[in-house]
Amino acid sequence: MRRKDYIPLRDDDFFNFQGNLVNKVVANKVVWGIPDPAVNILTGHRSVFEPLYTTAQNKTIRNRSDVLAHRSERKSYEKQIRIFVKSYLMFNPLVTDEKRMEMGLTIRDTEPSPHPAITDVPIVGLKGLGGGDIEVRCRTTTDQTRTSMHPDANVVDYRYIMVESGGVPPSDPEDCPRADSQPKAKFVLRAGAKNSGKRFYGFFRWLNNRRPRQEGPWSNVQIVVIA
Repeated sequence: MRRKDYIPLRDDDFFNFQGNLVNKVVANKVVWGIPDPAVNILTGHRSVFEPLYTTAQNKTIRNRSDVLAHRSERKSYEKQIRIFVKSYLMFNPLVTDEKRMEMGLTIRDTEPSPHPAITDVPIVGLKGLGGGDIEVRCRTTTDQTRTSMHPDANVVDYRYIMVESGGVPPSDPEDCPRADSQPKAKFVLRAGAKNSGKRFYGFFRWLNNRRPRQEGPWSNVQIVVIA
């Protein structure tokens, strides 16, 4: 999710923000190891910006040139603030998150955003194509007919076993020694012509295998005769 910009939009909010930021930088520049030339750029812009802001806010004396000069300087000042913050504050290990908050800066989020929990079970259709190939079609419960990938998953995860006619079928996914995943909801599983006549038993689920990992519940066993 996109983070909120730390630069205020309103002119009066920006005026207060920049004054507070520059005051804290000047007071802590030695502790934070910030060179004077970099600080001087900020203080130089402040000395130009604040009189322009004051004039632009006074409706009785300002003119169009005053307003345009204020807008131009604010744009230039904002650019220098962003450069300064990125170079000396945001990634500076000597600046604590508490101090960043005091300056109105966005604290870096180092934790990965969690994926939403997946509760949906894929609806699976299997079709023998001949030559040992099996067409697999998966869809979410919200799609009535068309093949579809769950929006919070990036693969279809499945476990399966091929059993001779009359053999013992699996009771759950742990009984299936083979496992794989596919990034598409429609794909061809190649069981091999040598397995023709066997029964394919498979369990399917939605999975997001990126960090942090999230998986949905397994489907009921899906069965098709390998042609």
